[in-house]
Amino acid sequence: MNKNLEKNIVLDYMFRILCNFAFVDGIFVLYLRHKGLALWQIGVLEGIFHVTSLITEIPSGALADLFGRKQALLASRLFGVISSVIMISTDRMWLLGMGFVFTAWSFNLLSGSEEALLYDSFLGLEQEEKYFKTNGRLSFAAEISNGLGIFLGGFLAKYSYTLCYLILIGIDMLSFMVCLFLAEPKTGNNNKEEISVKTHFIRSFHLLKENGQLRYILFHYAVLFAFFTSIYFYSQEYYFARGFDEGKIGLILLGISGCSSMGALLSERAAKRFGNRTCYGMGMMLALGMILMSAKMNWVSVLGFGLSSMANAALYPLQSNELNRCIPSEQRATVLSVSSMCFSVVMILLFPLIGLLADYLGLERIIIVLGLALLIYNHLFRHPRK
Repeated sequence: MNKNLEKNIVLDYMFRILCNFAFVDGIFVLYLRHKGLALWQIGVLEGIFHVTSLITEIPSGALADLFGRKQALLASRLFGVISSVIMISTDRMWLLGMGFVFTAWSFNLLSGSEEALLYDSFLGLEQEEKYFKTNGRLSFAAEISNGLGIFLGGFLAKYSYTLCYLILIGIDMLSFMVCLFLAEPKTGNNNKEEISVKTHFIRSFHLLKENGQLRYILFHYAVLFAFFTSIYFYSQEYYFARGFDEGKIGLILLGISGCSSMGALLSERAAKRFGNRTCYGMGMMLALGMILMSAKMNWVSVLGFGLSSMANAALYPLQSNELNRCIPSEQRATVLSVSSMCFSVVMILLFPLIGLLADYLGLERIIIVLGLALLIYNHLFRHPRK
């Protein structure tokens, strides 16, 4: 079993790199614009994604806890393939909406399951203290993979959007093959009698109800992540309007991924040096970078974007480490899914609103407002509420 768990850690590098080799993340807004959709319609589609995530995120985590993280990961890759097939097959709004539903399911089944499998592998090896550093390195590798995928996707999009989605299908199928070799780590449920789905949800609810620190971590980080994610996706249209073509936008996003990879790699060092102040400092850096994005000079705008991406990436290993320390193994995937659900709640409200306001006021003004709003929020909610 120990050899299998050690193999999980190596395989997880391959799996996470493949899952983050995102050919379409940097061009999907432009692709939908190419299909004739307005920004508000794209906002609605992204809203469908997050409404679906809101409804199915926790059940997907419960399924992973009760029936196996490996099975959930395999299903996530299959749903990713279905989503890509739909995206390249139609320009009808309702069918594109179904594509976003399958995308949401692929993310739901992946989000808590992969992290839970990795942490419990370390737990089974009695090496959970190594999780923070390893997760930071995994995030670093994922950001590099993401950047390369976005760059290549931006380059190939000049010739064919469809080709980008076909390559993504191939990558999802390859990650499915890697997942087949993962071993299912033992959790608390493996040594106890089977429990019902209802009982599992009740136990998870009581854990959240009784742990104020856990609730703070879940919601506060979700707000920070949602602000940056919204800006990241709309940055495609933002820089396109400033005169950059798909190839140059791909280069920008490649540089942004480089900044993110550095943030992920430095997360553990920052936490050791600044302790509980790390989250607050990264939140302020995130907001300041968003404000700088609206600068008239392109190099200042891109620099601000990079600053925000570095802070955002540093927050992910930090949140993951704080969360996993609060969660028992038998409920890990479920509660980690609550984290993604909180993110979806904020995105459901924020992303379509940005698209609607941007159609009338322009993205530049909206980005400044969002940066200032995040600056205020991060300062007001800097201390965990017990």
